Amino acid sequence: MKNIADTVHIGELIAVSRFFQLNTYQMISLIEDGEMEVFEKKEDFYNKYGDKETYTELEDWCELNNGKIFTKPR
Repeated sequence: MKNIADTVHIGELIAVSRFFQLNTYQMISLIEDGEMEVFEKKEDFYNKYGDKETYTELEDWCELNNGKIFTKPR
């Protein structure tokens, strides 16, 4: 298991948890379990999912102003 603190700052976690309507514990659990992904760069996200208008394979996704993208697959 990788250390989430190396990837996600607590402020990012709080902001994204509000977007997904989850608490921070739920967010950490989903990331640890691999049910939620964190991409450091938009290019990494595009490499996996492509550059599309809609992403039907994702329940939802959120891009922060620093370029990180959080995804919640279906």
